[in-house]
Amino acid sequence: MAYIIVFGLYFGFIIISSIKSSKQVETLSDFTTGGHRMGLFLGVGTSIATWLSVASVMGVPGNLYTTGFAAITGWVSGWFLATALMPIMAYKVRFPKIPTRSFPEFMRLRYDPFAKNSKMQLLVAVLMIIGYFVFAHLQVVGFGIVFSTVTGLQYEIAIFFFLAILIFTSMGGFWSVAATDTLNAIMIFIGVVVAAFVVLQNTGGIGNIMQTISTTTAPTFVGGEAKEAGIMISPAGTFGASALISIFLSNSLGAAVAPHWITRFMAPKNAKAAALQMTITLVLLVGIFVPLIIIGLGSKALLPSLPVGKTTDYLFPMLITQYAPPIIGAIALAGISAAAVSTANSMLLICGTGVVYDIKRTLSGSEVASEADDNTTVKQLRIVIFGLGALAVISAIKPPVLLAMGFTYIYGGFGAAFFWPVVLGLYWRRMNKAGAYAAIIAGLGGYIFATITASSIPSFLVGAGLSLVACLIGVFTTKKPPLESYESFFEPEISESTRKVVYKIRKESDERNDIKTEGIK
Repeated sequence: MAYIIVFGLYFGFIIISSIKSSKQVETLSDFTTGGHRMGLFLGVGTSIATWLSVASVMGVPGNLYTTGFAAITGWVSGWFLATALMPIMAYKVRFPKIPTRSFPEFMRLRYDPFAKNSKMQLLVAVLMIIGYFVFAHLQVVGFGIVFSTVTGLQYEIAIFFFLAILIFTSMGGFWSVAATDTLNAIMIFIGVVVAAFVVLQNTGGIGNIMQTISTTTAPTFVGGEAKEAGIMISPAGTFGASALISIFLSNSLGAAVAPHWITRFMAPKNAKAAALQMTITLVLLVGIFVPLIIIGLGSKALLPSLPVGKTTDYLFPMLITQYAPPIIGAIALAGISAAAVSTANSMLLICGTGVVYDIKRTLSGSEVASEADDNTTVKQLRIVIFGLGALAVISAIKPPVLLAMGFTYIYGGFGAAFFWPVVLGLYWRRMNKAGAYAAIIAGLGGYIFATITASSIPSFLVGAGLSLVACLIGVFTTKKPPLESYESFFEPEISESTRKVVYKIRKESDERNDIKTEGIK
């Protein structure tokens, strides 16, 4: 009963805050990036909640339970390096006085500013939508596992309750996501701290946990192959060097330039706020990942082997329901649901924006030119987001991959394709469209090939290496980029020609919009 009450209160807050947040949506920019006026408190809250998806809250403990310290080497350290790089990235992305609304539009402004129907914007939007649909699918899987554990419903039925929440959270777009994310971040923090305390209490402390994982030979699943004694305290574990390096680089360099983070960097009110937001996020994440590590490693002492038929993604819910008092367990599991809901909302918003704003508008050659057009686009976005959510739920009926590993593959693909176009685009004026196209195609192709063929060279290094080579060839064999493609990211005051190009891409006449465009005709 306690579980139902806590979850009922949590879902009630989501519904109320989503309805309230929807009233703040006056323009398309409000819906997609919070009007570029997100305050520090909400900004930090939404950044933390987005980082803490089910891949971290459920996937990391599951990986620690299976591989021990190797999960820290490949996943946790990789994600912290990514977060450490983000303040630098955030400052440059938010530097323009007239920021873009989406990652594909950012790529268009930087590399294809004069095109009416930008092929760059289309290519990036398609790749982004594919990746984020998989991300959203993984969040639905995590939500279904928790909700089925709490209610006793079959997993295949429990996942459809996600759609009920999505109806409300899709109303306010980014404002709704940010508002619910702030509570979600608090819920996640409480949940993992409570769960870590339960683990420490039942295992007898860190000393007993370390003694267990250093000597255990218990298989991950009942009846499985016994582990080698001491393998769980090895930094590499059972992973080969190539695989672990690729996982680390995918989770660090890949995550640092992931499109949803570039979009997050556009939301704060200025460049300094964007950098500060990510710096504070980095510090606060320490207080969440330390408990997650305790949960993952300590679980091996409490549950030496998992029942046949259960993946490691079920570890956290099983641990809580077996060892935590009802109220405490309810708070912890509500925290996991918060992680799934917050990240899924963000990913579906990214997908919907890509479909309606980047692809549909680009193919039609239209620009947002009036309040009426804004309202129509927002309505279309809400419908598309819910439709994509329904597809994510259907696809999650038979989940194909484990949560943390699924994220790693997508981050690896994003990093191999976008790392050099984003980083060099922000810090090198000579970077041009030819180099960006070459980097995206060669990087993604190389990463996919190396992953499929299980290359002895880390897959991410193959993809990112080919991407850099192709990028430099493209840059130095073609002409320099026009001033209008890079000036916004390097100069505080831009020329009239650049302002006109930016305004054309960001064309918007809603007088209530906070972005000022004086001098642009």
